[in-house]
Amino acid sequence: MPRAPEPDPPGNPELPPGLIGEASPRPGVAYRLLRLAWHVVAFLLRFDVEVSGLEHLPRGADGRPAGGWIAAGLPHRTWIDPFLPWGWLPAEPRLVFFGDSRTMARSPFRRWVVRRVGGILPIPSHGGPRSFATHLAAAGEVLRAGAVFCLFPESGFPVPGGTARQISPGIGYIALRSGAPIVPLIIGGNDPLYLRRRIAMRVGEPLAWRDLAALDGEPVPEAVPEPGSGEERRLARRVAAGFHACTAAAVMRAHEDTEPPPGARLRGTRLTHLFR
Repeated sequence: MPRAPEPDPPGNPELPPGLIGEASPRPGVAYRLLRLAWHVVAFLLRFDVEVSGLEHLPRGADGRPAGGWIAAGLPHRTWIDPFLPWGWLPAEPRLVFFGDSRTMARSPFRRWVVRRVGGILPIPSHGGPRSFATHLAAAGEVLRAGAVFCLFPESGFPVPGGTARQISPGIGYIALRSGAPIVPLIIGGNDPLYLRRRIAMRVGEPLAWRDLAALDGEPVPEAVPEPGSGEERRLARRVAAGFHACTAAAVMRAHEDTEPPPGARLRGTRLTHLFR
């Protein structure tokens, strides 16, 4: 029998660092039920979700979707963003998400849901080298198990529509240490949100970290740098910059294709800030 949500602790609660749940590619019952619930919510809000590029997803020898890759969503604008890959990518292999530890621990109900569904790697508000090492180790465990590691790699200040913020080198570290390909998930129509909103998620072709690092024209080392070295830090930044550069045009197209026509009446724009 599921445990009841515990009362809020004093102060600002946070989830502990480290993977919550198992590093498994198989979705549990709670995962599948909440996926279904999200489709019902999207239907009730009349969201017109269009997904393209699923043929780019990595597949096994049997032609079925395979795991062991990094799903990188951008641009990250509103609460709806993680629900798009969760709801519209194949249920198996399952997704494991990076998530803000304070947002997910804000209420007893949220903490209960996170523990029931699993597949969450909380990001603490006060990190450090030890926390960073924990994140990378957990991400590697997820990828080796055959699940899909999903994150939204932007950081920094807001930018105009049709563009993505700076890409954190964290995605570069994960790709370097795991060797996993990065699959872009380009989102359009996620800001603002309103009833009958047209939303697009476009799956790009898998990208190897070597190809991304080479986009600046500089030589790419033959061997993967030593973990924690200055060379690894520089290479991770190059991977992140390359990912930003090669997705910029797709981000702009997704934005332009989902913009409402001039003068359109937007009903229910409060949905944009529903979970802030």
